[in-house]
Amino acid sequence: MASAASDFVREVWERYQKIVRENPETVSQLESTFKVVSYVIAGRFEDSQVLSELVYLASNLLILLNDTIFRQTAKVLKNISVPVERWKRFLTVLQYAEVFLEMAAQRAWGETGRWFIILVVQLTKTVIRMMLLWKHKGGFQTNPPQPPLDRDQLLPKLKRSVSKELLDLEENLDGENESPTFTLKSSGKVMRRLSTSPPINFRTWKLPSEEKSSYSKSKKLPYGISPTSLSKQRLYAETFYIIKPLLHLCSMRLFGIESWKPYLLSGFADVSSLCMIGDPQDLNQEEKQEIKKRTYMLLLYLLKSPMYDRHTKVKILSTLQFISDHVPLTGLILRPLAQYLPAWQKVYFYLWST
Repeated sequence: MASAASDFVREVWERYQKIVRENPETVSQLESTFKVVSYVIAGRFEDSQVLSELVYLASNLLILLNDTIFRQTAKVLKNISVPVERWKRFLTVLQYAEVFLEMAAQRAWGETGRWFIILVVQLTKTVIRMMLLWKHKGGFQTNPPQPPLDRDQLLPKLKRSVSKELLDLEENLDGENESPTFTLKSSGKVMRRLSTSPPINFRTWKLPSEEKSSYSKSKKLPYGISPTSLSKQRLYAETFYIIKPLLHLCSMRLFGIESWKPYLLSGFADVSSLCMIGDPQDLNQEEKQEIKKRTYMLLLYLLKSPMYDRHTKVKILSTLQFISDHVPLTGLILRPLAQYLPAWQKVYFYLWST
């Protein structure tokens, strides 16, 4: 019984991998549709927030799974060790799931359960990030730790890999089967037979022999850029950034949720970390983008409490209402946004969500 179930799961998994490999554009469209659905259903009915987060989590996990299949298919080289990759994948899944876990805990166990989940998640993330930074020399850590794959760059390589599999299949056919090519009598031009052509998504104008030669000359794409070796000052800067969520949670416990002290302490940690990092010109491209992203994220302090509750809330909502009333068609998007913004603000703009 167990063997039959295992064989069934293996067969389903192999079929799914084949579908993903042969239809990368369609797979990307379905992933995007899932994310759009998560935004559309938000605030539409009771418990829509939890369902919206569940759909959003499912879409991110689907992207993560499909990216893994694409990397394996294209035989992408890894510049990071297997343990580091596993820890980063776990951190990525935890980061995608943390909002859903927080909302679900609040629904099930109230505020006590919600704060317990928040504390457990942030402690787990902090411990793993510190281990990656100090033990595995992981450098500046991106957000999310395992970012989505650049499929536009990978697609040509992916097509060559699928074409190579089809060429190998052609070579293993029995000798009695027809040749994959034929020669025109009048011109002598060699053509590929339609019956032995690859799926339309992966067809090229090259003959099987040319495709095989092109594949053999292609180089494997690297996956993951080696992190920059950090000085002590930058190690301390990254450490300060990693422990910031715990500092904020502890200060909220000491001074209260509505106090300005946790807000200012978190802002001080962010700004100090960026200042200690200094000029990012010697960092790799991925790390430069992460530092730039952290700088832009400082603008979100306008949407974080108590700044949002006491100063920016009224201005933002009134601006959205004004645009909805005076700019045609914008009300279809901005009115639901204005209704759902208070709920989003309570979850997405907490200072520990890094």
